[in-house]
Amino acid sequence: MIQVENLTLSFNEKPILEEINLTINQGDFLAIIGPNGGGKSTLIRCLLGFLQPQRGKITLWGEPISTFKHWYKIGYLPQRAGKELLSLNPITLKEFVLLPSKWYKKPVDTSHLKFLIETFGLEELISKKISHLSFGQLQRAYLVRALLLKPEILILDEPSVGLDFVSQEAFYQILSDFHKRGLTIILITHETWLLTREINKVACLNHRLYYHGEHEEFCVLAEKGITDLPYHRVEHLHW
Repeated sequence: MIQVENLTLSFNEKPILEEINLTINQGDFLAIIGPNGGGKSTLIRCLLGFLQPQRGKITLWGEPISTFKHWYKIGYLPQRAGKELLSLNPITLKEFVLLPSKWYKKPVDTSHLKFLIETFGLEELISKKISHLSFGQLQRAYLVRALLLKPEILILDEPSVGLDFVSQEAFYQILSDFHKRGLTIILITHETWLLTREINKVACLNHRLYYHGEHEEFCVLAEKGITDLPYHRVEHLHW
């Protein structure tokens, strides 16, 4: 579904991504892990066409990213998504989640929308102004928006930062359920406890790709300490 070859990107001559090679197949639940500033969000922005690397190639469903037009096939939840809502205060939650339909001129499956609203527990908030929602409610609204057009890939950049542990548990259980239904998921996370759950692939990134493969193999290598993986630097706390 996504193929990255020799991807290299620098800012002000400082290397951010160095010779990244990555393949994402249908059915993957990929966790991209690594330290702050290691290039994880930058890689995602390249995959979404927001940034253009100096070298390398990205293909989406076999098509060069430069000519790819079917962006509705990818749902995206950006990091700290609620910040950009300052200019959208007047709209309601329902108006917000329906935006992709307007962007891509795609009809909405009303039964699917109803399913998403119920799944994420937003029934009683549907007419509420976006500006009145809590951070957790905003995150759920963003997920409904990202899933509205039934994408084949869902990309999430640290989606549960700011949520309490119980909310995180429920959040990731829902993601696991969607994955079981066939959704391919790419997840940037610092919460390494997640790697014991539904995730089946791991990419360990710190400017270059230290590891990309099966989750089980990653755990064995890290536990034995027989690799140069910077696994001891993966997790940090958000206060």
